[in-house]
Amino acid sequence: MGILQKWGRKRMAQGAIAAREQGETTYVHRLASSSQQIQDRYTAVIESEGWKLAGIHEDPSRPRERWVMTFKRADEASGTTAQSSEPA
Repeated sequence: MGILQKWGRKRMAQGAIAAREQGETTYVHRLASSSQQIQDRYTAVIESEGWKLAGIHEDPSRPRERWVMTFKRADEASGTTAQSSEPA
């Protein structure tokens, strides 16, 4: 992966990483582009950070960030939770 690709991937994932580190259960990402290829690229990068796409919809009131992608934590989206191995 080239330097510009690494930089771009880092920029795409920045908000998702911050939300995960803050303990958020939902992450909302907004895009200006309706291109399926760009949406798929963002989805792949964000899902690689522990999120699962929950939905996408158009918000015409915000033309510069028209597409709203909502992600849930992957462990919560699948209905599983981390369990401690220590006895209770």
